[in-house]
Amino acid sequence: MDFYFIWTSHGEQCGYTGEASTSNIQNHVGEMNADFPRENIDEEFHETSIPHVGSDENNSEEPCEDASMFFKRLKDAQQPIYEGCREGLSGLSLSSRLLTIKTDHNLPEVCLDAICEAFTDYLPANNRAPKSYYEMKKLTRSLGLPMHKIDVCQDNCMLFWKGDDKLLKCRFCGKDRYKPKPGGGGKKVPYQRMFYMPIGDRLKRLYQSERTASHMRWHAEHLSPEVEMHHPSDGEAWKHFNKVYPQFAVEHRNVYLALSTDGFNPGGMHSRDHSVWPVIVTPYNLTPDMCMKKENLFLSILVPGPKHPKKSLDIFLQPLIDELKDLWTNGIQAYDVSKKQNFVMRAVLMWTISDFPAYGMLSGWMTHGRLACPCCLDETQSFWLRNGRKHSWFDCHRRFLPEDHAYRKNVRSFTKNKSISDLPPPFLSGEEVLYERINQIEGVLRSVNCGGNGHIPRNINGYGEYHNWIKKSIFWELPYWENQLLRHNLDVMHIEKIFSTIS
Repeated sequence: MDFYFIWTSHGEQCGYTGEASTSNIQNHVGEMNADFPRENIDEEFHETSIPHVGSDENNSEEPCEDASMFFKRLKDAQQPIYEGCREGLSGLSLSSRLLTIKTDHNLPEVCLDAICEAFTDYLPANNRAPKSYYEMKKLTRSLGLPMHKIDVCQDNCMLFWKGDDKLLKCRFCGKDRYKPKPGGGGKKVPYQRMFYMPIGDRLKRLYQSERTASHMRWHAEHLSPEVEMHHPSDGEAWKHFNKVYPQFAVEHRNVYLALSTDGFNPGGMHSRDHSVWPVIVTPYNLTPDMCMKKENLFLSILVPGPKHPKKSLDIFLQPLIDELKDLWTNGIQAYDVSKKQNFVMRAVLMWTISDFPAYGMLSGWMTHGRLACPCCLDETQSFWLRNGRKHSWFDCHRRFLPEDHAYRKNVRSFTKNKSISDLPPPFLSGEEVLYERINQIEGVLRSVNCGGNGHIPRNINGYGEYHNWIKKSIFWELPYWENQLLRHNLDVMHIEKIFSTIS
């Protein structure tokens, strides 16, 4: 077909035979795809097995103590549910499937206990089926992947966590931590509680599984044509980070992460207001298609609501930021089944991904008003629509075009009789943003220190006139954050949806 370009990066074949054929990369990714049908929790461990250290490999090592314990527990959990059963049926597979059914259909624990009892009665004698909901939880928890419940202030001021875990009232607003007990006895029930799933153990599992271990090095071992970008590792921000931190980059098994979050109403559009915010962490070491597989999107934090976190989102991110700092500084011991080696795995958060409102919550630059654009900052060219009663950025994009671009001199298709000669605003490094902007503004504080949304100063000097900073983001605590070239990204899905709605 005339004037048709072959989309090699989207699966179409071509005869390119350069440094690394795009079609070969795509075929390799396609083969990977066929090996990833996961439908329940048991699939997370399906091809994980105790490694056998061969004598022909000089660098082979026995798994470290933590990995050995995991492999042993997994082997015990994957014993046949009864002698002579079909291959793959185990107590773990049954437990994971029943737990999935419980979640999907909101079954009570009593109902699940009855189902377990029925399974036990109908299966052959001496079977290994779980006897109750408690046994299923105990079995799955023995494989690791813990979850922590952390009490939160009613107004999202603070976490009752670490040094504050014994407090009964909020340090900022003074409200009670627990609900009053009607009879004066029984278990204390907090007003609000968040859920935190540590990511370190989940990242280690990627190296303990035969189906993912070798692919965790793909980001460093693949070859892409110079003019094409197949993966974030081909981009400028990734390469810049590796130049700044070569000691991190030299170990290809170190993990590069991205963080994404957005709010939703669990009851749908027609239910009462309730804002739940999941925080997803994704390892970008894997191939492009594997990065986006749901089994590789790790739920790290669940902000339960019902209140919108607004400027208090940093309060809920504290456990994750603490773990990220430890993963960067100290790392954790892991075992790579593909190389049969123990190593210290470190991790880095490369950037965040969100829609525009969440961009402001994560970065600290409020995305509303005249200075909403986080790229233009105080050099915005936005203007006020008198009749529309809102700000507009119409025709502000032309200054970002190359100086010799034809659109700059186009006086008909954009603002009538107006050509553009202005240069784009200067690109500020993380150090310039932190030390020359944020730290120089009186009143811009860390929300963790001042108590979140309800206690952040409202009258910050110069806000809305010279800047839109409302807080010092918690991400600046990461020792490498100021050296990241690209810290916050906009989610393409939301942008496409908005444009498709307009058109």
